[in-house]
Amino acid sequence: MLPYKFAVIRLGHIGIAVANLADSLPRFAHLLGCDPDEVRTTEVPEEGVRIAELELGSVQLELLEPLAAENALGRFLRSRGAGVHHLCFEVDDIHATWERLKSAGLDLLSSKVKSVRDYQYFFVHPRSAGGVLTEFKQGKGE
Repeated sequence: MLPYKFAVIRLGHIGIAVANLADSLPRFAHLLGCDPDEVRTTEVPEEGVRIAELELGSVQLELLEPLAAENALGRFLRSRGAGVHHLCFEVDDIHATWERLKSAGLDLLSSKVKSVRDYQYFFVHPRSAGGVLTEFKQGKGE
């Protein structure tokens, strides 16, 4: 076992796959007592998704809609249906985390740490993470 060279700070968000944000967002907002007008919605073309972020105290719920039916999220929805897609953990050192997990032989879904908007991130394949797609991320200013 490799020594720890990073720390998980907290559960950052739970990713939920949905077929359509326009239909799903009001339902989740009502369920969780959020104002749908205060939800931040963005597109992440690098990942082929449109995201709606609902703030729930110290954790976000991230609703994910595929931008194309044939991308990874579209295939996920087709095979598994809507529901929990991934867990995201915020870490104190994204590069040390990537190196440690890669060195330990885990199946990482990218050849390097990716960067988008205001954070850096990478995913671990479910076969290396107990059946759960797992994301690690760190804010660029942290």
